[in-house]
Amino acid sequence: MSEAETAKVVATRIATYFAAVHPYDPDPDDLAWIIVHELNQAGLLASSGPRADAEEKAHPAQQVLELPDRGDGARVIVCAGEFDQRTLRSVQEAGTAAIDDPDIRRIVLDVSRVTFADSSMLNEMFRLRRNGDLVLVGPLPTSLARVLELTRARALFQVTDSIEAALARGG
Repeated sequence: MSEAETAKVVATRIATYFAAVHPYDPDPDDLAWIIVHELNQAGLLASSGPRADAEEKAHPAQQVLELPDRGDGARVIVCAGEFDQRTLRSVQEAGTAAIDDPDIRRIVLDVSRVTFADSSMLNEMFRLRRNGDLVLVGPLPTSLARVLELTRARALFQVTDSIEAALARGG
């Protein structure tokens, strides 16, 4: 496991602990995201390992975080930053891992922290939808909402306002 992967696991465990101790505080997924964001800002998650490729260095604000599975058949993938044809690889890899996992029946894609998304992201969302139940967590970023509007594809996607709502939604 790389240092970045280890840091993400630790952050998620810390957030889960805090949520258990303080159940009325922010959602554990939000806490994990905050911790990962702060580690990234501190430069601790700037690469996936000692040999980060040029694409990751060129887009340091872009992040994809796969939250630990809860054993409920759902995989949560949280995206932040800009996603286009050049920067979509991390989302595709996370999506492929979810599709290939026989225990996963639903993919929850949190796009609420996405600052830009183009038709490449829409194509990835279609791929995820074709391979199982896909629920988006919003609010939808303006650029993605516009792509969905222009393609008239908005009605094809379930959108909830939180990860918990997406996990609770029947599939």
